[in-house]
Parts: sequence; structure tokens; C-alpha cells
Amino acid sequence: MRYTAVDGDTWEGIAAHFRMTPEILKSFNESPSVTEGQVIDLRGVDVPQLGAGGSVTGQDGQGQFLYRASAGDTPAGIASRYGVPLYALRIANLNLLTGREWIPPAGTTVVIPNPPAS
Repeated sequence: MRYTAVDGDTWEGIAAHFRMTPEILKSFNESPSVTEGQVIDLRGVDVPQLGAGGSVTGQDGQGQFLYRASAGDTPAGIASRYGVPLYALRIANLNLLTGREWIPPAGTTVVIPNPPAS
């Protein structure tokens, strides 16, 4: 998932908007500051972030990641960390949905669908 910076953007503002910390956002973007038009990488596959502190435990037979949820994980956080649309994450995990607001309990295995080609 990527974001194109606009005039006035800061690491802190972008991080807050996408529900991650500035330190994590900076860790997978090399630039020391944000400039207008800069493409910001919002994925932190190897970096825990707010709402996605779990870890990948393997892959299924279709090459999709199997993710072990941790306390505090949210679908939006997981989708952001792995660069997949939220709707795709929900569809891949229909068997886990119990209502409108799906929060995976700690220890749950969540399927991360293959990210779209960019």
C-alpha cells in the first residue's frame, strides 16, 4: 500500500492517519523528511505496527500467509501491514466473521490474501 504525500504532510501526520507510529513508518521509508509528491511505503511486513503485532506462521497451499493474531490486532492494522485491501482480508476470513465488527482474538490464525500487483 502506498500514499503520495501532499504539501504539509509530516511523518507524524501520515502515521496517525494510517494508525501506526512515526518510528515504524520511518523504518521502512528511507527519506529523513516528507516532501510533496513523495510516494510513501505504508507496508511494514517485517515491522509490528499498531493493530498488527502478530506474526506470520507459514503459508497455505495457495501461497497466502497464515498470520497469528496478537492482543490488540485489528483488521485495518493487519491489512495495512501486509498491503492488502481490507475487503480482501475480510473475504479471505469469512469463516471468522461473527458480526459487523470483526476483531480477531489473540491466537487466531488469520489468512492474509495475496497482495494485488502494483
